[in-house]
Amino acid sequence: MDIARCLYEIEGQVGRLSPIQKILLGTDGSVTQLLESVTGHSVAVRTREQEVVKADADAAEHLGVAPGDAVNHRVVELLDAATGEVLVYAKSQTPIARLAPEFRDDLMRADIPIGKIIERHHIEARREILTARVTPAKGDMYRIFSICKNEPLLSRQYRIIHGGEPLIFIEEQFPYSQFLDEH
Repeated sequence: MDIARCLYEIEGQVGRLSPIQKILLGTDGSVTQLLESVTGHSVAVRTREQEVVKADADAAEHLGVAPGDAVNHRVVELLDAATGEVLVYAKSQTPIARLAPEFRDDLMRADIPIGKIIERHHIEARREILTARVTPAKGDMYRIFSICKNEPLLSRQYRIIHGGEPLIFIEEQFPYSQFLDEH
């Protein structure tokens, strides 16, 4: 995956990306820490969905598991804790069989960002970016971010790899209008 090429293609669709937008789309580090650095505030999690489901074909492919294996499906909003503003909307899928009990307990509590769970449990992991793209705000997405319907959302998909296997598959989205340069 060539992130520089993806960012160039995104700019061809929506216009110039700010340095912060490029960093959020291309980082192989903790998005939570980046958001805290950018906003100067703690990041809170508001869980919209959390359930153990059977892996469908897409989840099985992304996670390297068999279709039907148990995965934790989690949909959250990462919020600026001081203002309540939704910064990032994220979906994740995690194979239950690959989780240590303590990690699983924190993940199921649902109020802790994944980056902080990884840090808390001293998990050595790497992030593998799969794609970055633009999608229109459809369904509830425009309401979640308080933007216009079909306004462009910047999106990326990546896997967190631990012990040579995918531990978590994540898709994150935020509006193009967010994190633009202010000068």
